[in-house]
Amino acid sequence: MSDTAPLTDLAREAMVIRLTNELRLANERLAALELEVLNSRDHAIGRATEVGELRHRLLAQAAMYERRLSEARQTHATHDVNHRAHIARLEEALVTANAATRDAQRSVANINAELARTKASFTWKLGRTMMWPVRVLKRLVRRA
Repeated sequence: MSDTAPLTDLAREAMVIRLTNELRLANERLAALELEVLNSRDHAIGRATEVGELRHRLLAQAAMYERRLSEARQTHATHDVNHRAHIARLEEALVTANAATRDAQRSVANINAELARTKASFTWKLGRTMMWPVRVLKRLVRRA
């Protein structure tokens, strides 16, 4: 038994050394995996922070665009009211101008009719006949 005992002790020591090495390798692998987990966690936390920041920026931009849209709608409404009022004033001015034009045309027609009656009158024809020599003399003086 003494011969087998040292072999068993050697085998046991070899097994202990082998198991110790395996344990050391397993611990190193465990440490590497723990480091990987920590790195992954840090990366996930960083990404979550970025997502939060992006969400905040997105909400801020949405609020800004909503404010701009509201301002644009108010401005458009104001301009629309002003344009409609201006159009109403122009239409009213057009109606007034059309009425004035009709009155002026009636007045011109009345004056033309009066002129035609005057030229058709005996007095006008007599005066024209009497003034004919004067007109001829004036024409001769102008040509000379």
